[in-house]
Amino acid sequence: MTLRGLHKRFGQTEVLRGIHLSIPEGSVMALLGPSGCGKTTLLRLMAGFDPLDEGEIAFGDRIMASARAFVPPEQRNIGYVPQEGTLFPHLTVEGNIRFGLPRHAGRRQRVNEVLALTGLSGLGARYPHELSGGQQQRVALARALAPGPSLVLLDEPFNALDLDLRRSLCEEVVHVLRQTGTTTVLVTHDPGEAFAVSDQLAVMQAGGIMQCDQPERVYWQPASPAVARLTGAAIFLAGHGAGPSQAHCALGAVALHPGSPPPGEACLIMIRPEQIQWAAQGDGAPAKVSYRSFRGDHTLIGVDLADLCLDLRVSSLSAPALGADGFLCLQGACMAYPQT
Repeated sequence: MTLRGLHKRFGQTEVLRGIHLSIPEGSVMALLGPSGCGKTTLLRLMAGFDPLDEGEIAFGDRIMASARAFVPPEQRNIGYVPQEGTLFPHLTVEGNIRFGLPRHAGRRQRVNEVLALTGLSGLGARYPHELSGGQQQRVALARALAPGPSLVLLDEPFNALDLDLRRSLCEEVVHVLRQTGTTTVLVTHDPGEAFAVSDQLAVMQAGGIMQCDQPERVYWQPASPAVARLTGAAIFLAGHGAGPSQAHCALGAVALHPGSPPPGEACLIMIRPEQIQWAAQGDGAPAKVSYRSFRGDHTLIGVDLADLCLDLRVSSLSAPALGADGFLCLQGACMAYPQT
């Protein structure tokens, strides 16, 4: 699927501003961003639920939407799973899945196939109120998959579930979709969910795409401080450039990623907290533990470094005591941005 220069307005409000994306067949694309950034609107344009104002959407060589053409949703061969699943309460699981299938001799066989594929075998006779939240979302997925779509759009379908269940179910669902070779677009505001399942991650803000790349590259080499904040915890330290691939800050010399903008006289260095390691002795920047909060498998500590206080997450098995003196060492390369 290819999106070229998409614009969408509601009244005087421009919700999408010049969206360009290319989604390879059979891949998984995650749209990540805060509420109100335009993720769901973009998904609705892909589905054909809303007309676009400018631009073009193509599935392969076929134009689905442009200034001169519009293919309605029922002719796009898509499956759509909304936030709440919207199952028919008066129909059984089988009835919900069968609803979108044309009448033909193999309809029952197809229902049984998607029940097995989504882990719902044996639950076909139950009604939605007899299912857990996770099972209801599986039924919604099964209903979307039943007609054999070439594209499945997931609009935060696991949002109402607990965090751990949401992430595990999302991974299971995407595994199912990969088995079928279905191109998938997932809308989410959870970076962990997006990183775990996507081949490409598009970070959205204020109706635009700020960065679209492989998840690991987006995390370690965010295109801007805004992308860094949207994709995880980040520490920003004032620094200054020391050549095209190195900068200096309160932690000492910092190696920069090859894709980092060349730092100038003054720059802002982005560090992921897990890159900073605490050591009781050795080389590094001297620091002191001023705050400590036990969280089970990890401990949050605040460390005073010169006139700074950094918040770090360390293993509870090796967490330093309150008031302990030690050293901070930096692992891996960082990104540097011009100070504005």
